[in-house]
Amino acid sequence: MASTSEDELIETIVGFFRETDGLFSATSRPLGLTPQQAQMLCFTQHLQPSFGELAGLLHCDKTNITGLVDRLEKRGLVIRQPDAQDRRMTRVHLTPEGEELTKRFQHAFNSALTSRLRDWTAADRKDLLRLLRSATTALRG
Repeated sequence: MASTSEDELIETIVGFFRETDGLFSATSRPLGLTPQQAQMLCFTQHLQPSFGELAGLLHCDKTNITGLVDRLEKRGLVIRQPDAQDRRMTRVHLTPEGEELTKRFQHAFNSALTSRLRDWTAADRKDLLRLLRSATTALRG
């Protein structure tokens, strides 16, 4: 059975996720994006991932990625291109419109998050950064 401090830690982590997820949703929806579409655009901005890589990054089944890419492709935000080394594999790339919308989303999300943490001291921000990096590493384990 979990101790009180473990219960509190778990509740706090879940609460943090719920709040950041809510903020992610609140900033993606006015741009006509679902949170998952916004995540995909952000990953695609730097990685040009394959469908399998996107499934891993988004923690969903590869079959879900096809519909996600189809919808964003219809909006002119992404394109599919064969991989340069393995033409059997398809990679997802942002179009110029997709790049612009991704930057708008990131700016809106960053502004919303920064405004909520603006009263934090530099030391508190540094502590949070260290703890979040450590927790992320542990969770990947």
